[in-house]
Amino acid sequence: MKLVIFGCGKIANRIAKSCKLVKEIDLCGFASRDIDKAKEYAEKYDCREYGDYDRFLNSDIDAVYVATYNGSHHELIENCLKQHKNVICEKPMLFSVKENEEMFDLAKENNVLLMEAMKAVFLPVNIKVKELIEKQAIGKINKITASFMRKGNHGDDHWINDLICGGAFKDLGSYCVGTINYLLERQGKLISLESDRRSDKAEATAFAKLDYDGIEAEVSVSNSKDGDMSLTVYGERGMIKVNEFWKSGKGYYIVDDVKYELDEELISDFYYELKHFADLVDRGIKESDIMSRKASSEILRITEQI
Repeated sequence: MKLVIFGCGKIANRIAKSCKLVKEIDLCGFASRDIDKAKEYAEKYDCREYGDYDRFLNSDIDAVYVATYNGSHHELIENCLKQHKNVICEKPMLFSVKENEEMFDLAKENNVLLMEAMKAVFLPVNIKVKELIEKQAIGKINKITASFMRKGNHGDDHWINDLICGGAFKDLGSYCVGTINYLLERQGKLISLESDRRSDKAEATAFAKLDYDGIEAEVSVSNSKDGDMSLTVYGERGMIKVNEFWKSGKGYYIVDDVKYELDEELISDFYYELKHFADLVDRGIKESDIMSRKASSEILRITEQI
């Protein structure tokens, strides 16, 4: 599969390194508004070509990884799908259920794959956590918490502060909600929210409580201060914990006061979602059974309310 990365920020480096580990992916190049930056990245990763977005969309590439700033996703996804390119897009992929439905309809119309890059749900450690939940290893689940609190260095004009595409919950909370949805396989309902959102700026910190058919969930996110960075599942007989659940391979669980370690394979945090995406493209499958249209919409049903 010939793939191009759109966007040349810090995250593009990590995506590119993981692409090189997936034998099914031929990383062809980078596209950016900054052509010099795209050239620099292409040379670094020994790509065959580099250029702007339109050049790649008119080439014979098979797929695009959209890793640009959040507010640009909709337009780039739409342009890629209309050019019959398979698309994997960084979370949050879009900002409303309506947009999500429209883009998945467009993907279907053009007979290509669209998938949100929610890497946490593809990690072996979280697949193991899901298995433990399904086997009721810690008994019946009654609560789950997910936190992503880290201090960033964002100026006032950074997109993270934008009311539409920014905010800690859309950016970081999507990982939390997406992972909880994956683990519980239920539809969540927002119960309460505390945030520091202002009329002219998106929130930098938010605390949300949700209900998943009787299972309590708490989500804590911040891009302005450091704090908890973990996922914890509580059951009648114990608990499961994974620190940095969106990029980890390690954790532990406790059953009846006995502690067991979780130490799962971790080739790289982006490897598993990329491998899944490449396999789908190779097999001609047009929708992921993990990060499906429904999975992305269920995340947005929560983040839209926020």
